[in-house]
Amino acid sequence: MINPELMKLLDANDVLSILRDSVAYQIQKIHNVEKTTEGQGWYQELPKIVMEKFDNYRKDYEHLSRILDLEYVQIKNEMNKGYYYWRLLHSACNTYRNDLIEYDEQLKREFNFKNTEAISDNKILSECIGIFDQHVIED
Repeated sequence: MINPELMKLLDANDVLSILRDSVAYQIQKIHNVEKTTEGQGWYQELPKIVMEKFDNYRKDYEHLSRILDLEYVQIKNEMNKGYYYWRLLHSACNTYRNDLIEYDEQLKREFNFKNTEAISDNKILSECIGIFDQHVIED
């Protein structure tokens, strides 16, 4: 059985929204590789085993995105089957948070904007990552 602290993440709409956003962002980053000549060249130069892993992650994130769009009970049932999708969520949330912080810093440098708490210090995202750090084991 999945740790109850992880399952509680699915109970709040704002948290579920952040999880969906994080996965969508990760999928967007993966798909962006295909959109540029540089990205396509990078992909083509990958060793076959790495290329397969990259492709598998893309498929897994797309499947996770479909899971997160199911009805609440179905989401809980799917996410309670094992830790693999929780590890993907952990990775997606970390990537999303790190990039949000970087984008906020760029806005500050380039346009002299003040840091935006919802961007650079998103409390919900940070709380999710904290729970993942405690309860999701990365191999």
